Amino acid sequence: MKKFTALMAIVLFLSACQEKEIKQVVYEGTAKEAILDNIHSRRAIRQYTEQQVSKEQIDTVMKSAIFAPSGLNKQPWEIRVVQNPDILKEINQRFLNFAKGKEFQGSAARYREADFSIFHHAPTLIVIATDKANPGAKLDAGIALQNILLSAHAIGLGTCPLGTLVATMNLPENQDILKLLNIPEGYEVTINVSLGHPAESPDAPIRYTEKVKIIE
Repeated sequence: MKKFTALMAIVLFLSACQEKEIKQVVYEGTAKEAILDNIHSRRAIRQYTEQQVSKEQIDTVMKSAIFAPSGLNKQPWEIRVVQNPDILKEINQRFLNFAKGKEFQGSAARYREADFSIFHHAPTLIVIATDKANPGAKLDAGIALQNILLSAHAIGLGTCPLGTLVATMNLPENQDILKLLNIPEGYEVTINVSLGHPAESPDAPIRYTEKVKIIE
């Protein structure tokens, strides 16, 4: 019995020695300030230059997107980055078809204006679709969305979430668009994002601090 106990002690000791060292990164000084400033200074951009987003920039933003946490690491999203002008034009036209006779809030309310663009003439559109069978998929997509917004801002790009476009993308008559984007069966569009080089620097809207309560 003593030999067995001693052997188990040696095994446990060796196992502990083989465990990976736990590394905890704590940001200090300028790094920490940069992270917080990125969160506090990001704005929705609704005016863009004609300059296209580069592949390197897309790679940076998409890596940040897929590194978002998700329930049970299911990663229940499909993300498409659309830069083809013809597809962007068609998506915009599908929204205009859907919008006829309707009233909207925000920038979408101006859809009757000439040369209207639901994605603000951004040269890139990001489409995030989620698994309809996963009850937490939309929440996971929201986390991925925030990673997209913050990483884009960190490298000097502008973004704007496009909730109004979601209903259009999921209409039965627009399923050909989803097939064109190679979005699998059983998925639906959850959010869209315009992406490009910003041509404006909007001020921060009011934040309602009273919506935060600390329970002690």
